[in-house]
Amino acid sequence: DGVVEPRLAQPALRAAMTQTGRYTFIGGREIVELEDGAARDDHGTHYAGDLVIYAPGAALSGLARRYAQELPVRRVLLQMVQTAPWSEQLTTSVADADSFRYYPGFAGPALDRLNADQPQPAVPSENHMQLLMVQRLDGSLTIGDTHTYDEPFPFDLVEEPTDYLIDRVTQILGTPPPRISRRWHGIYAQCLDPAELVHRESLFARTHLVTGPGGRGMTISPAIAEHTADLFAL
Repeated sequence: DGVVEPRLAQPALRAAMTQTGRYTFIGGREIVELEDGAARDDHGTHYAGDLVIYAPGAALSGLARRYAQELPVRRVLLQMVQTAPWSEQLTTSVADADSFRYYPGFAGPALDRLNADQPQPAVPSENHMQLLMVQRLDGSLTIGDTHTYDEPFPFDLVEEPTDYLIDRVTQILGTPPPRISRRWHGIYAQCLDPAELVHRESLFARTHLVTGPGGRGMTISPAIAEHTADLFAL
């Protein structure tokens, strides 16, 4: 299984690209204006290029709405936890049977029988949950996740989904996992077109918007970037 360590991968990728002499990372800026082959940030800096890719993530109001109007994309709130390091080795990534209920690709008679024979309990059903678990390099376990679609999203987190996930992990591992050391929530954008992994839209001839990879962005972003570059003849 491939496991992405975001705290390690992103700085390493930036460092590797910087060494080529053909890459510059500029943080702490917000793009406030787009043009054909150019963009301007909130510091007044103007950037011009043969190709501009605007990737707003889940920030679908403001600038994205000004240039793209209504996007076929929805925002999704999720929450996850990470435990302290576990003394054992988890040899594979883990997903439970709720994944069959969550992903549309599994819809069919077999799933109908599963739902009839074993209805999903209220907590995972109301929070559109599936168990996903992976072990990090330091031995800790990342455990998720929930999905909330109706906005406005709550500003607080409730414990029932986490309690349910910890119970499921205990059933699978045969022992309670280590204590929770981190928990977080976030919002991502999900393309509503089932035939597309992301939503791409040309705002100008040389300026394009790309967003909506859903919860897969951390793992398939290299493929999204490659396909986007090919589509726009980079």
